[in-house]
Amino acid sequence: MNRRLKNSINKFYKKIDFRTLYIFIIFILIGLFILFYKYSRFVSCEQIDFAIEAERKQVGEIIGFKDLTPGAKSWLWDFGDNSPKKYEQHPLHRYSKSGMYIVTLKVNGSCILQKTIEIKNMGKIIDSRKVPQIISPTVVTVGQPFNVYCKYSGEAFSWEWSFGESGQMDDTSEYPIYNYSEPGKKRLTLVINGDIAHIASKDIYVKPRVLNEVKETPILGFIPEKNDEDFEPKHNILPENPWVPVLKNISGVPEETPLEKEKNKIIEDQAPSISENQFKELLLEVAKQGKTKEDFSKYINNYDFSVIKNDKTIITFSELCEKIENKKIKIISLRIDRNNNNYITNINIKYKIKKGPFWIYD
Repeated sequence: MNRRLKNSINKFYKKIDFRTLYIFIIFILIGLFILFYKYSRFVSCEQIDFAIEAERKQVGEIIGFKDLTPGAKSWLWDFGDNSPKKYEQHPLHRYSKSGMYIVTLKVNGSCILQKTIEIKNMGKIIDSRKVPQIISPTVVTVGQPFNVYCKYSGEAFSWEWSFGESGQMDDTSEYPIYNYSEPGKKRLTLVINGDIAHIASKDIYVKPRVLNEVKETPILGFIPEKNDEDFEPKHNILPENPWVPVLKNISGVPEETPLEKEKNKIIEDQAPSISENQFKELLLEVAKQGKTKEDFSKYINNYDFSVIKNDKTIITFSELCEKIENKKIKIISLRIDRNNNNYITNINIKYKIKKGPFWIYD
């Protein structure tokens, strides 16, 4: 019986083509993998959504697009202005012309959502960091002189102060002193280096001067003359503290000496510190169109300082920002030189850009 069973099993195995069986198993495994892959990337197209984050939606403004689709794994953004498509979850984009644009988002290669955005031309975008900060009292009194000054991130060589009373420019010094002749609300304005686009203003309230009334004391009666002994010093009265006259002559706020003013001015003229790694991250944001050269204004005096590119070409910083904008770059090395005021004077940079599947030196 056992011998017959073994012969039957041997005949059955001889009839099976194991190569065909292996191929069949492989196809089953591939099918299960594709099914699992599609299941892991499945997104209900009814849940696809994205938000548009912008303050004014105007020409030149950096606008954020934020995907809100749950379970999204891949993204394809088309901003409707013939610009290169982006594949990030939350990209940034800037429109160069006004008009109506259709923004298209494709999630996981299947679900598509479109929204319309209107871009307006509202003139030049104001950089708030270029607007000086006016330091002055908020409330003053008619006829009371007061000092004003400002804080400015760049290099200032001219000041135009208007105190809102004469209707014209009132002072051109760096630290003016002024007094109002009429009460009311006044608008103080300052223009530095003739840059009208970044004018600073502050409201000051001028109080009327209060006149002290002199009250006459009526004579209530005759006071008889005192005896001589009443004018003798009393021995039990404590003498006046000798420090009282000295303390009375001390001013409440010590005046700043010319040396201290010069020292403080040097400190204010110092550029804030930025490491080479932080500068590198800002350049990468320029490449992604998340930053512009204006974002470097507090670290540099002008945008035309020398840049040594890839050890063979010298260009300006403005040209560098134009070359890397909207490109995939990889910064190999970066060296920064600064002046005595910590402002960046030149940089030496080596970087590659991606063209197709390859990274090449620009």
